Parts: sequence; structure tokens; C-alpha cells
Amino acid sequence: MKYAIIDISSSSISLLAAEGEKRFDILFRERENVSILHYMEGKNLSERGVEKLVENLGKMKEICKKAGIDKCYVISTASMRNFENFEWVAEELKRRVAVKVNLLDGQEEAYCDLVSNERYRALDRAVLADIGGGSIELCDLSKNNPDALVYLDFGPIQINHRFVSNIHPTEGEAKDIKKFVRKKLEKSGLPGDSAFSTAVLVGATNQAIYDVYCDYYDEGKEGEKRIEYGRLKKLCKHLVQSSDRSMLVLKNAPEKIYTLTTAAVVLRAMLKYFGVSNIVVSDFGVKEGYLALVTDGRWQGVETDLNEEPAAA
Repeated sequence: MKYAIIDISSSSISLLAAEGEKRFDILFRERENVSILHYMEGKNLSERGVEKLVENLGKMKEICKKAGIDKCYVISTASMRNFENFEWVAEELKRRVAVKVNLLDGQEEAYCDLVSNERYRALDRAVLADIGGGSIELCDLSKNNPDALVYLDFGPIQINHRFVSNIHPTEGEAKDIKKFVRKKLEKSGLPGDSAFSTAVLVGATNQAIYDVYCDYYDEGKEGEKRIEYGRLKKLCKHLVQSSDRSMLVLKNAPEKIYTLTTAAVVLRAMLKYFGVSNIVVSDFGVKEGYLALVTDGRWQGVETDLNEEPAAA
């Protein structure tokens, strides 16, 4: 059986195709960079934004058809949760491109991350972290109960609106961001002060930070993905202060030009709070977790019929 999970995020529409039943082989991945931020009118997605989603979701459906996908699920997380006109957007996507969106709340998003990264439970005192555009999901991997999951209802997008006056935060703004993140973590219930020894970074934003990190230090990407905290600290300083920082981001993650520096500052603040000494980057996130949950029957997702024709062009 071939499955596809299409994820609508704040900066892209990504596709995971896999084959199997209980164990899956990844067939391929696709990504279309679409920055929803550019199409917001206040807290509503504009008509032009809907058109961009329709266009790119149509491309993903065609890719799935050609690949012989049997079951397709379209999901979205904080990017669409934050739309005040979400119901209208969802209806328009259903009408114009025959796509049915499964909207995940913060706890569900965090649980997907956890399910797809169960193997990291074997690490000593590990914390999982996913920095999304509009939310942050954390999980204490040493626990196996709902208290292990923590959802923070902010991300680089909200932090930029609150603290950042230009594309990248200034030194003063970065300090304010780090203080803000620390206060939020103190209220989260997760322990700091070296309670964790390992951080497992998941999601597209952390992957983008890793790509910038590798480029900045001219490192290859073969083998296990690791980040040294001291070198990340130096990279953050460069992203905040250097005149060529935009070129570094544009080269590696152009769709995140407005949020990557802020995300890196947030990540550094989180890692400092937790006091971790070991940082790994996982290739598995929400899409892989959602696939596991719907295929083993724990969740009942709404499928998108790849052969269904839109009701309106």
C-alpha cells in the first residue's frame, strides 16, 4: 500500500510518500516553498493566498497520482490554526482542488513528533523540540504519559511581530527574545538546569538551521546530523550581527528569510535553558508520525480522494 501525507505549513507545502503496512519505506519527498505570511490580511488568509495553496496542492495531487498513491492525507498545523477564516479556507480548498484538510491542534502535533521519534527514548535524558512557524512542541522523552508533551502557542512568526523591527533581530531584540523564551519555558513545567543531556531537533525549521549551520562551518551532511552548542552560539551571533547574514539564509532556506534568525535565537535560548550537551537533528517529524497513527488505527484521518474532481475551477 502506498501512502502520501501532504503538510501545509507556514513556509511550504511538503509531501511524504511511503510504502508498507506497519513498517514503511520512504519512496520520495517533495516540497513547494509557499510563504503564507506574504498572503495574510490581518489574521485572515487572502484570496490570493488561497489561490497559491490551490495551485501547489494541485501539483502535489498530480505527483501522487503519477506515483500510484493509494491513500492520501492532507494535514496542517499552526499555520492554518491561526487563520481566523480557517473554515472558509478549508471549504475553498475542498471546492477548488478537492482537498480535505485534517487540522491538528498543538497537542496532536507534538504527539506526531513523539511517535515518529520513539527510537530516541533510548538516549539518556532526551528532550524533543520542534520549532514551527506559529508554535513550538516539546516532549520529555524520559516520560511516557500526556505530561511529557508540552505545546507553546508561539513561534518565530509571533515573536517577530512582538520583538523584531526588521528582517533580522538586533542584539537588543535578540536579548529580549531570549528572556521571553526563558520565561515561557519556566512556566511550561519542563525542567531546566541540565535536567536533559540530549536535545532531539525535529521539523523543517530546525532542519533549515542545520543546513545553515553546515554551510557556515563548511561541513558535510553525511552520517548522523549533529550540532555543537558552542558553534551554534557563534552562528547565532553571526546571524544577528553580520552584514552578509541574509545571503547565508537565502542560499540555504530562502523561504525562511523572515524567520530563521529569530528561530535560531529561540533554539539557542531553549538549549541553554535545558543545559544539553548533545544535540542531534532528526529527519522524522509530524508527517511520519501522522502516517503511523492513521495506518495503525489509532487515529481516523479524513482521506483526500486523488481522483475526485474539484467542484469549481
